[in-house]
Amino acid sequence: MAFVLGVDAGGTKTVAVIADERGEVHAVGRAGSANFQDCGTAGAASQIRLAVQRAAQAGVDLDGLEAACYGVSGADRPKDFETVRAFVEPIARCPRLRLENDTLIALRAGTPDGVGLALVAGTGSNAIGRNAEGVTLQVGGLGSLSGDFGSASQLGKAAVVAAIQAEDGRGEPSSLGQRICERLDLERVEDIIELAFYDHRGPRLPLGALAPLVFEAAAEGDRAALGILTQAGREVARAARVILDKLFADADRVVVVFGGSVFQRGACAHLVETIQRELLAHRPETRFVILGDEPVLGAVQFALDDLLGKERAAGLFPVLRSSYLRLGAEGDGR
Repeated sequence: MAFVLGVDAGGTKTVAVIADERGEVHAVGRAGSANFQDCGTAGAASQIRLAVQRAAQAGVDLDGLEAACYGVSGADRPKDFETVRAFVEPIARCPRLRLENDTLIALRAGTPDGVGLALVAGTGSNAIGRNAEGVTLQVGGLGSLSGDFGSASQLGKAAVVAAIQAEDGRGEPSSLGQRICERLDLERVEDIIELAFYDHRGPRLPLGALAPLVFEAAAEGDRAALGILTQAGREVARAARVILDKLFADADRVVVVFGGSVFQRGACAHLVETIQRELLAHRPETRFVILGDEPVLGAVQFALDDLLGKERAAGLFPVLRSSYLRLGAEGDGR
């Protein structure tokens, strides 16, 4: 029996899955953030290794792996992939090793063939497409310096700006200030400056943790919150349009997969609906998928593609899904 490994090394958590050549998941292991741009190469390597070792506790010999795919956040530029390969290769050596940006494993999990466009927003945000010829294009995905929108941190920062401007009269009235004060135990929203710049004894200001407040306020009709989501949606759609026009110029229908906690679990659908509306105006035949499966299953599917070939591996995803869910209910090797 041949075994494969799939890893989703994200900005918040790392998940490793070991499956056999039939698509049956044997073990799952979890660990913390593995974006080397935030936690360093040693920190990323340690978390990926921990997740893989926890999965291996189920009795799978890592020396017997035939294929592995790592979907790694922060792997954007060729230099990034060189860095990631250097600290990933020693973790579980196998004859077939694939490295992908973590957005592309979401695309693989949400499509039958890995062709289309993935929009992911969680700790960070990214837009990546891959066409039938295997050509890949990423737009943005490098953080605020590349003008990324839609991430939890971007939405949280926008919430603070809107709250302060509502307080001083530059913006329209909003409940965001009160929500932020309650969330961070502040007397006034302007006191957030102390957390951001002055108080070096405590944890870093959790901007990403404020993103749910934007969705909650928007769900209640807060105009400032709705404006934040509208702007983010239009900017995400702008990145997606570039990919559609460059990679899929002759395609009528392209699948767009939404992944990440911001898109999948926001309390208000306004952000996703704005993106969909913008893209449908540009390409009326666009088809949308809100990812319901864990992206790590896309990494496992990539590994099975490499082991068996795409044609033989094509029908294995339902087995992956059902066995992963079953194993998740029974324990994950930790």
